Amino acid sequence: MAQFSDEKAQDAITAVLRYGSLASAAVMALGLALALGRSEVMPRSGTLSLGGLLTSALRLDPGGVTELGILLLLLTPVFRVVVAVVSFGLERDFKYLLISLGVFAVVLGSIIFAIH
Repeated sequence: MAQFSDEKAQDAITAVLRYGSLASAAVMALGLALALGRSEVMPRSGTLSLGGLLTSALRLDPGGVTELGILLLLLTPVFRVVVAVVSFGLERDFKYLLISLGVFAVVLGSIIFAIH
């Protein structure tokens, strides 16, 4: 089995950050274009649930689509930490695996605290 290298891990982390930010920018631009196309001010949708946000975005509500883009932008660093955890696990670098798991636990705890 091929060894998972540090270079591959860095490439994976770079890809997550690059494509996550590009995807979120594209979704936010779509929301702005929808708002401009409908000649309306983009109201704040006021949705707090993930299901409501996704429903609003699937209906192509400009506010919902833009908020989905913002959510993607906020989740990009979380995905980066997940990729770091996986890559350190594959490299069998247990010191940094534990540090990454600690960072992930803090981030996850913050998200759970913010939701409640």
